[in-house]
Amino acid sequence: MNKTDILAGLVAGSSLLPMVVAASDSFSIEEVIVTAQKKAESLQDIPLSVSALSAGELGALKLHDTTEIAAQIPNVQVSTPYSDSQPSFSVRGVSMSDFSQNQSSPIAMYVDEVYKGVGALQALQLFDLERIEVLRGPQGTLYGKNATGGAVNIISRQPLLDGVTRGDIAFGIGNYNRRESHGAVEFSDVESAMGARAAFTYTEADGWVENSLAGHDDASAFRDYAIRLTGRYEPTDNLDVVLRLSKSRSKQEDGHEVFATNIGAGGVGFFTGYDRSGLDYFDSDLDRQSYTAIDNTSASLTLNWEINEYLSLTSVTSWDTGEWITEEDADGSPFDILHSDYGSDVTSIAQDLRLTSSFEGDFNFLLGVYAHREDLEADVAIRTYYEYAGDNNGNGLHDCFEDFATGCRLTNEIDQVKTSLAAYFQGTYDLSEDLSFTLGVRFTEDETEIDDYNAWLGYLDPNTGREVIGALPTISGYQEEITDRNWGSRFALDYAIADNITTYISFTTGYRNSAFNGQAFFDLTEITVADPEEVDAWEVGFKSDLLDNRLRVNGAIFYYSYENQQFLDVTPSLLQILVNADESTVKGAELEITAIPHPDVDFRMGLGFLDAEYDELLLRGQDLSGNDLINAPEFSFNALLNWRFAELDIGNLYLTLDTSYTDDQYFDAFNNDNTRQEGYWLSNLRIGFESQDENLEVALWVKNLADKEYISSMLDLQDFFNFDYAHRGRTRTFGLDANYRF
Repeated sequence: MNKTDILAGLVAGSSLLPMVVAASDSFSIEEVIVTAQKKAESLQDIPLSVSALSAGELGALKLHDTTEIAAQIPNVQVSTPYSDSQPSFSVRGVSMSDFSQNQSSPIAMYVDEVYKGVGALQALQLFDLERIEVLRGPQGTLYGKNATGGAVNIISRQPLLDGVTRGDIAFGIGNYNRRESHGAVEFSDVESAMGARAAFTYTEADGWVENSLAGHDDASAFRDYAIRLTGRYEPTDNLDVVLRLSKSRSKQEDGHEVFATNIGAGGVGFFTGYDRSGLDYFDSDLDRQSYTAIDNTSASLTLNWEINEYLSLTSVTSWDTGEWITEEDADGSPFDILHSDYGSDVTSIAQDLRLTSSFEGDFNFLLGVYAHREDLEADVAIRTYYEYAGDNNGNGLHDCFEDFATGCRLTNEIDQVKTSLAAYFQGTYDLSEDLSFTLGVRFTEDETEIDDYNAWLGYLDPNTGREVIGALPTISGYQEEITDRNWGSRFALDYAIADNITTYISFTTGYRNSAFNGQAFFDLTEITVADPEEVDAWEVGFKSDLLDNRLRVNGAIFYYSYENQQFLDVTPSLLQILVNADESTVKGAELEITAIPHPDVDFRMGLGFLDAEYDELLLRGQDLSGNDLINAPEFSFNALLNWRFAELDIGNLYLTLDTSYTDDQYFDAFNNDNTRQEGYWLSNLRIGFESQDENLEVALWVKNLADKEYISSMLDLQDFFNFDYAHRGRTRTFGLDANYRF
């Protein structure tokens, strides 16, 4: 049984307090094994800033989908520009503001080592997992795809091949008519060295944004499900084959929580007079009963072959498809001022092949090649001021063809193909028993090809009530191709001050390839191309296990030179142009503490600090140098307390309390007060009972305990629509769970 199997066994049998290993009066923090460097290693031994959440912690936090990952990770934020449909990660101030469906995030997401590039592949439910790892800083010399900001690794459980049949089933209810269930069952046969695991999750709830319009349902009702089938085969002691098949669907019915805020005089759209008077924060007047849905299907085959005792070969082959559609009442009002549709269909295939050494000497390495292809078809439809469609000045011409706004429909379609080829190497040499040097290098060639880009100007005919979609072609058959080549590198020194204290210093370069603007509607000049992002990152850190492994303290300070950050600029005339911020500087630090003061208590805490500014940024003729980067709060804090507060003959009572603080942050580069989210706290609570044999667990939970009102994303639309387009954070939810393990 290899090290990964040992970890999986620990996770499969873990109780709610997963970090504690208690025997009479002896207790300590257990070793956390991660694969952040593409091999099983102790979290404390690697010269990287990594945070890991175990299966027990994921259950205690009751994380449902990928938008909730940042809850307990310092210097990591998640915004939701399309509600929960498309998470947008920000790590140490490195983020994206272009939420077009053809763009890839600077924070790479992986599920079982399979890269999930665009939004249609990222809205995933979190279920039946071993752990989640979040890597801060540029990635490339170890990972399949380049990333300027970091990586999120989601690792699912797999059969242990120990001949034991095991599984679990859970049911839950909650407010807003919440109903949920999840479970898994695993079979294996030792003699044939084969096993299979099937897991599922299902959750549905009514809308939590009350729609005050008569005859309209509440917004943000959702129904999610996902299934995963995992097969494993070990025909010999040195070959391990894992096949995973998965299917998921996330759907929000009756619209989602578009929030019109900071409404100017005259109301939404200047002339409606609508200003949300009389509505509470979680109320809306949405006239469009639309929906958001994402469907994913994926398959992957992972082979690990130990060629001999010194070399092993790993192959990860994957195929992914995703379909995403969002139809939204984007003005958040009962008037037809701004209604938008977004859709995409993507297919992604990838092959990662790497050779890893385990020599007994001072030098070991990882050598790999990577190939990835992503075919995407995307379309956008934006309807503006349909409320006033027609010939209002009586000159015989539809107003849309005079002001390009009143009663207009802006439509585009784009076919894009991305291919990426890379070779990478990372080697570590032990200069002495306590000092090691790491060198990494990567060559990447990225090609982005636009096969067919079309756009039309249409309008609403008020006489018939029908849309004329393609009245005037504005962009026809545009084709273009960009090729980027990049050399990336990493240098690191790590030094063991003592057996339980290590330090490191590293320099890493990050790169994100060029991108086409996917939001062009009027003219070819809108199809701007953003240059590649580049990051030079210095980091100094330490990791320590103290007080007989009852206290773990890890920390890092960092300095980034950040060039050509890509983001979407929405001009006052509604032109949406993809641009670069010339230069930025990011400085900051993280501190993470885990403590086990008592066998029945464990505590973890994280603190993040950021000083992130644009050094050179000229936008719409304004010099924004010195402004804060978007989605980069100065301080972030998180804490998690697990307390087994009563031991009974039949079991134990426990309490889990987690909290997080996000400091003031801006959602656009202009740093306007209207797009500033003030600092806020979010806290969650779980109180439960677990039987002595750990087979039965029943718990009450509350999320957003204080019912905090906050914004999760925002776009300044003041000049064109007289309001800001925003999404609310989720309201307070609570419920009861019951889980049986067998």
